[in-house]
Amino acid sequence: MSDLSVTEAAQRLRVSPRRVRALLADGRLPGRQIAGRWLLSSRDVERRQQAAPPPGRPLSPASAWHILAVLSRADDALRDLAPPARSRARARAAELRQCRPADLASRWQSALGSRARTRDFYAHPSTLNALLADPDVLRSGISAAGDHGADLMVTGSAEGYIRSLDLPQLQARFALSPDAGAHANLRLHLTQSDEGGWAFRRAAAPAAVVAADLIERETPRDRAAGVKLAARL
Repeated sequence: MSDLSVTEAAQRLRVSPRRVRALLADGRLPGRQIAGRWLLSSRDVERRQQAAPPPGRPLSPASAWHILAVLSRADDALRDLAPPARSRARARAAELRQCRPADLASRWQSALGSRARTRDFYAHPSTLNALLADPDVLRSGISAAGDHGADLMVTGSAEGYIRSLDLPQLQARFALSPDAGAHANLRLHLTQSDEGGWAFRRAAAPAAVVAADLIERETPRDRAAGVKLAARL
């Protein structure tokens, strides 16, 4: 796996370097800084190419969570929505349920990729279980696949959601090291305080959220498990 500069990544993605830096800043494109210079793995850039969103305005984080609520049958999360917004969420969820298997991964990433910012860290392996049990963390992705019968078992790594405002305390509590590159063993999805609150009331993220996380992971095995889980919803 080779590293790319911002300029090289921009050329592959056919966007401006400014756009690449914006994607890095909000966590939608993984990268790490060395001596003040951003480096991106060619694999992550390739994944971004394959999951390029369709033309048009991207969905807001709130809209992505509304779709996930429909897919998760979390009716309470939609109760206070205006009828037009509720209808849009249901229509978009129906489209995801009906898409062809060959298109499922790219369609899910395009529709739901805005739900959270993603950051990778290194955590000492002895702390991972305690971190996942922390009340501020919602287990998801590879750490919740087994809760939904996904054919996937991953050891030595963890994944979950936290509120963005809780990150500094969590990072200090568990001595999380950012910019870990290939040594990263913890993926955190960061949400704002008003996004996806219904999901945080559970011990593990619902199947739709877990599927979306798995589909966005790097390894074919993880992505395949996510596609299978999504197809069952």
